[in-house]
Amino acid sequence: MTKLLLAIDVGNTHTAVGLFKGENLLHDWRLSSKPNRTADELWILIESCLHAVDVSSKEIEQVGISSVVPRLTELYREVARKRFTSEPVIVSVNTVPKMIIDYAPPHAVGADRICSAIAGFSKFGGPLIVIDLGTATVFDVIDQNGTYLGGLIAPGLNTAADSLHRMTDALPRVELQFPSNVIGKSTVESIQSGVLYGSIEMIDGIVRRIQESLRCKTKVIATGGFSGLLKTQSATIEQIEPNLVLEGIRLVVEAQ
Repeated sequence: MTKLLLAIDVGNTHTAVGLFKGENLLHDWRLSSKPNRTADELWILIESCLHAVDVSSKEIEQVGISSVVPRLTELYREVARKRFTSEPVIVSVNTVPKMIIDYAPPHAVGADRICSAIAGFSKFGGPLIVIDLGTATVFDVIDQNGTYLGGLIAPGLNTAADSLHRMTDALPRVELQFPSNVIGKSTVESIQSGVLYGSIEMIDGIVRRIQESLRCKTKVIATGGFSGLLKTQSATIEQIEPNLVLEGIRLVVEAQ
């Protein structure tokens, strides 16, 4: 009987939870990453997700956790130990399967970046650029041999828009959608245009500079909450992989 694996990706804003049967992602959910929750509260949320698809906690044989929020890492570890049958695998440089990490120091690479790199290389090979469009906009670069070369970290779309609102007296918080014209005809449209088209130009320009640095073309894929929105305008993003980090967690767990 194929094992059920629960993958938990804890980000700064949201937590993605995925239920795998073998290589197949059966279900996935998005929760908020509120650091003030207790382990019991987290368990209630996870149990409700499983209950909605008629899965018992007793059917979960493996748990993998990728987290960039240390307090939530420990709470989810506690949940896994208490509610499931096996010790969870926490993604880190110590648990990655055979990936050389050319970064100083290696343990400073976020678990989500490790997962994206592993899953991306597994699916597409290299050289590869993975762009994670979430709270931050993160570029990760993997060479043709599967070595993680590092990358770039820039403010994400919501981070940029919220900063404009918080740091000024007159600028409103706006919904992030492309305006009808790059030249904004209102303050809302001007912010939308600046944040979104500015991000597109940054993405395409950075991809070009990375490829120039590598002296070769690369595959370019995107993941994260804003990947679908930006792919429509980007000249360099070739494919969207919305569950890339969850896939990476699965690969790390299976390699143990």
